[in-house]
Amino acid sequence: MQVRAHRLDELELLLTLLSVLGAFLAPQISLPAFRFTMRHLRRAARRPGWAMAFVAALPLLLRAALLAWMPAPQPQIQEEFSYLLGADTFAHGRLANPTHPMAVFFDNMQLIQTPHYASARLPGQAAFLAAGEAMFHSPWMGVYLSVGLMCAAFYWMLRGWAPPVWALLAALLFAIRFGVFTYWMNSYWGGSVIALGGALVLGALARILRRPRMRDALLYALGCCLLASNRPYEGFFFVLPTVAVLGFHWRKAGSETRARLLLLGSAAIFIVAVYLAWFAFYNDATTGSPFQTAYGLWRQQQSVVPAFWWQPLRRTLPVYYSAQTYQFNAVWEVGIYRALHRSIAAGMEEMGWRLMQFLRLYIRPLLLLPMLAAVAGASSRRGRKHAGLRNGLWVAAGLLAAFLGHSLVFTSIFLVGGVFLLMQGEVSPRLRLPIAVLLAGAASAVLTNFNMPTYESHFTAAALILVAAGLESIAAWRRRRGTGAALALNLSFCCGLMFLVSTAFSIFHVHVTHEAPFYWSTYENELADRAAVESFLERQPGQQLAIVRYGAGHDVLKEWVWNLADIDAQKVVWAREQKPGWTAQLVKYYRGRTIWLAEPEAGRVVPYPVGDLSSFGEPLPLPGSGK
Repeated sequence: MQVRAHRLDELELLLTLLSVLGAFLAPQISLPAFRFTMRHLRRAARRPGWAMAFVAALPLLLRAALLAWMPAPQPQIQEEFSYLLGADTFAHGRLANPTHPMAVFFDNMQLIQTPHYASARLPGQAAFLAAGEAMFHSPWMGVYLSVGLMCAAFYWMLRGWAPPVWALLAALLFAIRFGVFTYWMNSYWGGSVIALGGALVLGALARILRRPRMRDALLYALGCCLLASNRPYEGFFFVLPTVAVLGFHWRKAGSETRARLLLLGSAAIFIVAVYLAWFAFYNDATTGSPFQTAYGLWRQQQSVVPAFWWQPLRRTLPVYYSAQTYQFNAVWEVGIYRALHRSIAAGMEEMGWRLMQFLRLYIRPLLLLPMLAAVAGASSRRGRKHAGLRNGLWVAAGLLAAFLGHSLVFTSIFLVGGVFLLMQGEVSPRLRLPIAVLLAGAASAVLTNFNMPTYESHFTAAALILVAAGLESIAAWRRRRGTGAALALNLSFCCGLMFLVSTAFSIFHVHVTHEAPFYWSTYENELADRAAVESFLERQPGQQLAIVRYGAGHDVLKEWVWNLADIDAQKVVWAREQKPGWTAQLVKYYRGRTIWLAEPEAGRVVPYPVGDLSSFGEPLPLPGSGK
């Protein structure tokens, strides 16, 4: 059975509309269940330690229960293989690997070959994968445990910004919606680690503003380090508003509090400085320079498109050693750049779509209502007169945008309205910071040539604060009739219902088509053919070499040639076919292995036609070295 991905969006929008209609037409149906739920949530929230443990364990237990139908994921995205290379390097006790003499056959996106063989991604996600590999012989266990830590941190964060009962409800909704069926749990791509960093920063900040303590300063610094070790550019935009708030708080504080804040700030700066010193050492180990990251070096060696949209394209093409790296860098990425710069309207549409993607992935219609209610309804006395009208307008605009998928309509209303409310001072002071963080995230998203929702998972921490505040605000609306309480319960109930739908899809193997890999639950392996070939080769006696020959029209995003840290120790080594004189040297180097030719487009694996090995041809180049 197959279901198109947009049908799931339509189902959630339908459930959102039914939640609203049910709350208005028959609130009395939901009120007993609302009172029952809130009574038990209040009881659980009185024991925050146990509540935090439950929030952390819930997605882990649910995901473990689904292992029979959803086993540990297979890597399929380029970043996943790169993170796994970094994790395997760490697990071997190294920061980088020596350049392989046959490096030209292993050259690929998302990694560097010179001056060392290493992942081009930053080390944060890889460190968690390495911990899973070291402790459980499974990198996915690092992903699995990081999701539990993230959910616990989100609950801890929310208790600093919302009443305990609403913090617990929002954390539970987040755990079941995004802790089991997203790429955060079902891939090696990352997401939970940087979201953990965002939760630590905002949770610690809320406590520092009330009562400065050393523990919270250290957690704030730890969150900053996690952001810097995964997405430093987006992390900078995330942290900047929090630093501004701390500076403003220090300015208004008394002399004793100022001295305390200076002490805590010094401790936090020291922790961050220690991390930056280690990161400089890591850079030196991978690239030979403490100021050059592996990612930056990889872009320098291969990329044509610059980081920011106002920068020009690179004039001279780098040297590519495969059609795939050329297609990725000089065709696919350049195509995105040219589409973005085709016209002002096209650029605006793309920027708006980027922001809409964040809401579609991390908020979705059911949680969009509480988020908008928090922004539009949590106002000061000056704004209460028109709060109901603003609520209606924001909700209507949000639902219309979600239904039509028209990014410019929604983002222009949300961003312009958010800035206006901040300038007018009509937003509750406790919500100004999360709104400012989201606006900073929007700014970071529209400045670069490339952006995906995966870059911004830490901004979900600020969004969830608004969701918790919005649920509280909605529940208090029309208290006598119970409309708001019914709406809050209906939305929460439908979140659980969507979880059950995803569970049913997994158990009954419902194939969701036309979905991006970071949406919804299936995350089905688009490299299943490669996994089947690898399984076949693993069963063969002795060591194996798979030389990959791509056919015409091969999708460059579905790359087969990936290896780990110690290439020659692998039972199956993957290499791309080069011109005959070079390939003869690869065959000679691996003459003790059984050599196969893998042709993805033809769907076959056959013994490689070795031929004459007497002529080696020209010397092999080193990718990225210019030699």
